[in-house]
Amino acid sequence: MVLLYIPCPDKKVAQNIAKTLLEEKLIGCANIIPGMESMYWWDGKIETSSEYILILKTLATPDAQEILRKRVLELHPYEVPCVMTLDVLGINESYKRWLESSMK
Repeated sequence: MVLLYIPCPDKKVAQNIAKTLLEEKLIGCANIIPGMESMYWWDGKIETSSEYILILKTLATPDAQEILRKRVLELHPYEVPCVMTLDVLGINESYKRWLESSMK
């Protein structure tokens, strides 16, 4: 299992990405977390913005993960979106089976 961590500008964008990827069976589950404040360098100055965190859960193979990342980049409105893949070291077997069945 891997998780993808993706900051989004608002709830609607996060929901659209999640719904599209669920419909395309590239992920089995998505979590949308509101209320993150981000600070970062952009165009030579420090910016601050409110964002929503989108966490995607998948059991995709490495090739399918690359397709998933490309699809997120197509759907995301940011010029330079953050799409981080995080390996999961453990997962309970019943959740893994549910996730697998959700992606078929």
